[in-house]
Amino acid sequence: MFCRRWSGLPSDPEFPANLTDLGYFVNKDDEIRWIEDEDYYFKYFLTKNERHNVRQRFSFHTAWRGIIVSRLEEEGLQTLLLPLGTKSTDVPHVPIMHTADLGKQSRVVLVLGESLQEFGAIAYRVINGRGGINKGSMVGLVQALKKQTSSATDSAPPGIILANTGELWWWPEGKRGLTPSGRHGIPLTSSTTWGVYHNPRVNEIPLNRNPVQHMEYLLEQVVPELLGSHTKLDIIAVGDAAENAYRYLGDERNWARYKDTLSCFAILGGYLDTSNVCEGFRHFLKNRGRAYAFSFAPLGIPLCGPDGKPPADANFVASSCATFSAGEACSQAELVLIETQPSLLPWIQEVAIHGASEIVYDVYGDEVLGHPAEEAVQEAVSEGK
Repeated sequence: MFCRRWSGLPSDPEFPANLTDLGYFVNKDDEIRWIEDEDYYFKYFLTKNERHNVRQRFSFHTAWRGIIVSRLEEEGLQTLLLPLGTKSTDVPHVPIMHTADLGKQSRVVLVLGESLQEFGAIAYRVINGRGGINKGSMVGLVQALKKQTSSATDSAPPGIILANTGELWWWPEGKRGLTPSGRHGIPLTSSTTWGVYHNPRVNEIPLNRNPVQHMEYLLEQVVPELLGSHTKLDIIAVGDAAENAYRYLGDERNWARYKDTLSCFAILGGYLDTSNVCEGFRHFLKNRGRAYAFSFAPLGIPLCGPDGKPPADANFVASSCATFSAGEACSQAELVLIETQPSLLPWIQEVAIHGASEIVYDVYGDEVLGHPAEEAVQEAVSEGK
């Protein structure tokens, strides 16, 4: 009987993990372009062989991920390996980044991104295409947050913690975590090998085995360790991370731990279950929570109040807080954190300086929904836009 040896199978393609050797460069607009023709962005369909395309994309993402981490370090962020106490990169770990001396900060912003994204990335389509690296990554968000003040009495910028909900599949040979899709791009024994077997004993990171556990570990162990006793915490959560954080904080026991620490909570995308939310967290959301949902309305226009009552064609539900439009340009879930920044960040700053409204009105009622500082939004609602 004929038997093909492993040595006879076609080898897995190899690609360099830097932009120049891959044939790309970063232009003056911070966009990654093709060296041979500057009019072209990243070319995924390199050949008709899908394995070649996947391997090239894996190296391409590795290249720009290194650029993003380097730029975050230039912005003053430092890497922390989880679980806490991990000192060697040889053992399973997940890296997060944060600014220094968080215990001395009066306000800290925790960013929980989608679990499908590599660390530091917000939207692949922006990093790889129109918009550029900074806009499509956490670098742009960090730069914007550093321009804010911590409070009315503290002019220093807030501290920042960037979670890593995506890279939780440990790759022993590469000594780093990978995303659910990124794991399929690692080198295999041949280009015809079907994939990677998931071994919980090898490929899972202790205390951070999935996005829910990572978020819980952050809030129960890491944040209390890093923050001072009087530091206020703002949370920006995107997609499934928003759902996980909402479910966690809605628990009576967890809310008792964070009710005196949490300053505001921004929900970007996601579908929330409000049925089991404790009353304390529900009251907090009415005054210091804000959600953004997909809509054809312009960015920042209020869509519904805490109890819902959305338009008939809306694809969102009540979230126990004011819900605003993510803007007409936000057609994809991964774009929501990018497109909403012109509305989201001023609101976070207003809450930090002035606090939130004591009353939140229903946009379909007699008065206008929102924060008193949002005069433009109030005017738009009053004009029936």
